[in-house]
Amino acid sequence: MKKQICSEEKVKSYAYRLLSKKDYFEQELKQKLLLKGFSLAVVQEVINDLKEKNLLNDEKLLERYKEKALLKGKSSVNLKQKLYRKGILSVEISEEDELTAALNLLKRSFKKEKTFENIAKFLKNRGFKYSVTVRAFDIFSKEEE
Repeated sequence: MKKQICSEEKVKSYAYRLLSKKDYFEQELKQKLLLKGFSLAVVQEVINDLKEKNLLNDEKLLERYKEKALLKGKSSVNLKQKLYRKGILSVEISEEDELTAALNLLKRSFKKEKTFENIAKFLKNRGFKYSVTVRAFDIFSKEEE
C-alpha cells in the first residue's frame, strides 16, 4: 500500500508541474503521464482528483481555445485539426463564429487588392467555407468604402 501512495504522489507532483506551465486537455495530460511510465490505474485516479478540484476542465479550456482561434482568424477546419491532435474529437463552431474569424483575419492580414477572387483565394487557402467567404467579402468590402 505504501508503494502505491508514493507512486500516486509522484504522479500528482508531475501532473501539477505540467499544469503549472500550461493547460492540458484530459486526454493530453493522460498521454503525457502514461508516456512517463506511470500505471494507468494511478494516472486515472490522479486525473479524477484533478477534475474534482477543477484543475482539469476540458469545457473551459475548449472555450478558451475557440475564443483565441477566432481572434487569430483560424478557420473551423484549422481549429478542429488542432483539437483532434489534442484528443478532442468533436467541436461545434457556428458559421457566425467562423465569419468573425474570417473578418478578424482579413482586417489583420489581407494586404492585396480587395477583389472577390483575391479574398476568396486567401480565405480558401486557410480553410474557410465558401459561404463564409462570400459573407466576409460583402462585409469587408463595405467596411473599406
